[in-house]
Amino acid sequence: MFYGEGLALVTAVLWGAIPVLVRRGLSYATASVAVLLGLLASIPLLFLPVALHPQPVTQVVALQAASWFAGVGLFGPCLGRLFNYMSVACLGAARATPLVNSAPFFTTLLAVLFLREHITLKILLGMLCIVAGIAVLTGQRRA
Repeated sequence: MFYGEGLALVTAVLWGAIPVLVRRGLSYATASVAVLLGLLASIPLLFLPVALHPQPVTQVVALQAASWFAGVGLFGPCLGRLFNYMSVACLGAARATPLVNSAPFFTTLLAVLFLREHITLKILLGMLCIVAGIAVLTGQRRA
């Protein structure tokens, strides 16, 4: 197996485990508590890349890049995680996760609007599959 593919599969397994862990934890706390504790638990790991990087971060990151990456931090680990955990609490892990994983649909729309990327036939078919999957999931009743 190739290194990159292995990393992607490990990532998929880790991300796949998160909603299950969240669902278990939400029996004892709220989604906002889950986000706070999850972020606090990840702080020690955040220092690892900084410590291992050969140059200070301020020397290798332009201010403009830092601004964009700060937005990533707000959207993903903060707001995205909060709404994800709230959806798991409302829908359950098995129904919320496929909806959350419709992100490529929205990524494509945003890339077309803001980055002027082009949609190919394969991308269009993939987007239609995502929409069909959402329609199937939202048409089901919660078990």
